[in-house]
Amino acid sequence: MKKRAVSLLLAFALLAVPALAYGGGTGEAVYMNETELAGGFTYRNAVSYGSGGRVETFTVENRPGSAVYPIVMACDTIYGGFTISRMTEYAEALGYNVVGAVNADFGEYTGVPTGMVVEDGVYKSSPEGNNAVGFSSGRAHVSAEPEVTLTLRNLESGYEFSTEHLNKSRQGFDAWLFSEHFSTVSTRTSGAGWFVRFELAEGDSLSLDGSVELVVTGVSRDGGSVSIGQGNLVLTAAEAAGLGAVADEFAVGDRVRLTSRCSDAALASCDWVSGCGDILAEGGHMTGEEAWNTSVSGTHPRTALGIKHDGTVVYHVLDGRRGGSVGAELTELAQDMLDMGCETVVNLDGGGSSALSLRMPGGEGLAVVNSPSDGKLRDCASYILFVTDSEPGGGASRLFLREDGEYVLAGSSHALGFAAADGALHSAAVPEGVTASAQRGSVSGGVYSAPAAPGEDTIRLSGGGASGSGTLHVIARPDSLSVSADGVAAGRLVLDALESVTLSVSAEYLGRKVLLGEGDVSYTLIGNIGSITPEGVFTAAGQGAQGSIIVECAGLRQEIAVQVAFEFDDMRGHWASDYVKQLYAAGIVNGVSATEYGPNSAMRRGDFVLMLYRAAGEPVVSGRAEFSDVPEDAYFASAVAWAAAEGITQGRGDGSFAPYDTLSRQEGFTFLYRALGALGVQAAAGDASLLDAFPDGDKVSDWARTPTASLIAMGVVSGSGSGLNPYNSL
Repeated sequence: MKKRAVSLLLAFALLAVPALAYGGGTGEAVYMNETELAGGFTYRNAVSYGSGGRVETFTVENRPGSAVYPIVMACDTIYGGFTISRMTEYAEALGYNVVGAVNADFGEYTGVPTGMVVEDGVYKSSPEGNNAVGFSSGRAHVSAEPEVTLTLRNLESGYEFSTEHLNKSRQGFDAWLFSEHFSTVSTRTSGAGWFVRFELAEGDSLSLDGSVELVVTGVSRDGGSVSIGQGNLVLTAAEAAGLGAVADEFAVGDRVRLTSRCSDAALASCDWVSGCGDILAEGGHMTGEEAWNTSVSGTHPRTALGIKHDGTVVYHVLDGRRGGSVGAELTELAQDMLDMGCETVVNLDGGGSSALSLRMPGGEGLAVVNSPSDGKLRDCASYILFVTDSEPGGGASRLFLREDGEYVLAGSSHALGFAAADGALHSAAVPEGVTASAQRGSVSGGVYSAPAAPGEDTIRLSGGGASGSGTLHVIARPDSLSVSADGVAAGRLVLDALESVTLSVSAEYLGRKVLLGEGDVSYTLIGNIGSITPEGVFTAAGQGAQGSIIVECAGLRQEIAVQVAFEFDDMRGHWASDYVKQLYAAGIVNGVSATEYGPNSAMRRGDFVLMLYRAAGEPVVSGRAEFSDVPEDAYFASAVAWAAAEGITQGRGDGSFAPYDTLSRQEGFTFLYRALGALGVQAAAGDASLLDAFPDGDKVSDWARTPTASLIAMGVVSGSGSGLNPYNSL
């Protein structure tokens, strides 16, 4: 805890700006960047540090009156789920211009939403005792456990029957009503039960408050499931519900009126409704935790919705479990949203479901801006989509900075990039002659020069009748520096003579990448190892050279050891050439002479154990090996003593080790397998049945069977055309 507190104080000092008031729950934000994607539609990315660690959040604020407004969709049918990407594609295929989406209600494993669904005024799924949030004209209304009663009145007999269950998985109690919106397949029911099928009068659809006329077209007691069909409704109950008499009250041809009544008149007037989880805050105050759903307690990724006093709706996604964000408890989530100015807060589906997708400037299509904790997108039951009626295809109406939100080093320079969007948030051509100006730094010829002091810098853009702005976050120095060579992390380079590699340097600050500009990174060579360009292209000198490359950036320094591989004359073109180069550079092997390796020479037992000892870092050995043929002054004495102490070898069994004897393949396999732990390699014991795949697998000695099988399982040993050859020299 003390170490974390010190690092946070250092972070604030380096940023040299006051912490932004963000959350009393997950902690004050040390990073925050806002982008108004459209009038009244703003995206915010923030990072905070609390007692649990780093938390990253992704937030959309949508003001009433904005051209962007929310709708609700539960995929193509109530049964089954979609990923957020598939959901937006589906909505766009229906003609909606989608500019973003966020996961909404919890769902069953079948994809059926837990709570209510109303789509464009059509009632599609019942609340089942859950809370709900409705939308109308861009405004939101939260309803605590609304009830919707569905009453069927047989106009021929006057019989009435009521239920509250619409398009949910049928249970063993009460009767359940299904419409065509539930599934294109069937009612997906099982077991004994009865069904009454109704046909809707043409053009009618079920709403939260209203009535429709029906005609009975079938009554069945066959059980199982039945298809629903377009324009039809099915009333059903399991035999266990004991409602068989209800089905007797309907006959084919009967005219029936279905009336729906919602207990919340304000919700009934909403065009779009989604179920939701706990109401975490009302009237600007947190509600009682004792009433919250304990099954979603703990620290997790979260999705929530809040409503401000002016009607602005806040959609908040909080990452957890991956991507450097720990998640939050419900109380922390609620407090953060209260601190944002929300008066009402509801919890939505979280965990691996938490996802926010937006049409970001300069991109094609929609992009998921957070890091879902499953490592991939999860199928969810329903979504809140952000749409606009503005038509795409117009010219640029808003300009954006491509580097918006980036960290840059004080005093550094960067070429700026611009993006443009039309009124529908679709990418548009950037107008000619866009000009940029900086509040604190300067911009000349499209190149930004950061100020000498840390802090935020606003970049304003204009051109072609459009305008916009972006923010660059200027810092004094990064937290960390990393270097890769041709895409591979570089702590040590082993290169051929005259070989070239490109070094890539990246830096991070508070868990986010720092945008590095020309001149931010410098390179210094130690030793006559080659040459390097200012762009980081290193070309090795002649063979055998060794030294290091010093990489420096804003006071941080990283040293990369360089070994220009020496190649023995008799290894040129050999299949093992690259392996021998690396082993030689690491000091694990030597040649039989200054110029020859001797690839066809038989390996001796003492030399192989010496190689393993060097690979292990030549640890200090206390005492000597008690083998009669290993003198104290032998060049392999420490290696054999180490191998004996580690259980790698027990010798020949007669008190000798036979260091000069030729090493057989099965002996080499055994030594290597036993040394894996000392070399820091974890491996499970292989199944001896793997030896059966080789014609001479049964020739492997009992003591070598598990080691050989284990190396086969690891892919280290593959044998040859003649088999494993366990008694041949290694």
